[in-house]
Amino acid sequence: MKKNLRFFGLIICFVVLGFSISSAQCDSLVQAHTSPGYVWGRIGAYADTMFVAPEEWAPYFKFGYEADSSYSEWFFSEFLLNRNKLYLSDWCINRIVNYDSVTDSPIEEWSAAEMRNRSITRTFPVIGGDTLQFFRRLVFVDRLTSSLSHSRYVNANGLSFSVELVNNANGMRLMLLDSFAIATTTDNKRPCIRSWFPMGARVRHAVPTSLTDTTYVFIRINTWTTGASPKPFIRHDGMQMMLSTFQLTNSDFTAYSDSVEANNNCGGDGSCEVSASGTYEPSGVIVSHTIPTDLTSIEIHDIDGSLVWSSSVPLVTNPTFVAESSGLKIILGMSGGSVVCTRKIIVP
Repeated sequence: MKKNLRFFGLIICFVVLGFSISSAQCDSLVQAHTSPGYVWGRIGAYADTMFVAPEEWAPYFKFGYEADSSYSEWFFSEFLLNRNKLYLSDWCINRIVNYDSVTDSPIEEWSAAEMRNRSITRTFPVIGGDTLQFFRRLVFVDRLTSSLSHSRYVNANGLSFSVELVNNANGMRLMLLDSFAIATTTDNKRPCIRSWFPMGARVRHAVPTSLTDTTYVFIRINTWTTGASPKPFIRHDGMQMMLSTFQLTNSDFTAYSDSVEANNNCGGDGSCEVSASGTYEPSGVIVSHTIPTDLTSIEIHDIDGSLVWSSSVPLVTNPTFVAESSGLKIILGMSGGSVVCTRKIIVP
């Protein structure tokens, strides 16, 4: 597989102009740089140069795992506390860990445990009621065709990650923020994925109000493998524009995320007579159903399971816009009070 596919931007590829940073600067103030710059941005077939304000940049960790027929890439960025940026620890601009550029293959420079212990944010204080969020984008590539694919996932090892809030004083987990697991190769080559969130998501949580004292914490990203003779995860450190809103509303990306959801081998029957998408301005959900349909009602729930909207079917207006706050929404297609199918979408 060509090197430039290793850490590709799924939708946008940016080259920075006027933003010069030495690759030798590790754990420096470069993450909080204050010099504005220009980037050349490629969006599909279009190209342009745009001004980028300093506050629009954020550091990221990007993890990759190479199998014989597939390559998985997990991107984490835009870590925020109450809308204020958080910075990454043990981060070095443009560094690639566990990768040999001469042999074009993964090597173990950091052990699996070391990778987990060094993939963290810097320490910061929280108290009950604070809001945490981050953006993550997950893709996998068919190495035979060098394209995204949900129908030919081949990997002898199971992969997973968790994102957790950790008490800096004792190293104990305070909150599980996110988790994701993809099983080894299935008979039909469709991936078996278990995750609350779609492939692209802005994950948001409130610190429990039971935490009444200011506590110093950090966020850790844990990567795991199962099976025989796993390869090491590759990690790439870098800076990128804060593009979550664009990517979560981009039709190409949402179509890719929907295709993965519909073809999830762990999800039972992938067919569903409900379609849904999140919108940014105005904030909400666009929901529709096929005509004809056997559904009798449609419900929308939030991540806590609370019902936030429901309607009998057929909808008076198909599709229908439902005003909703940002976050994960679970859409249920119902028939006679029983759940027939589900859809998960993110309202940016």
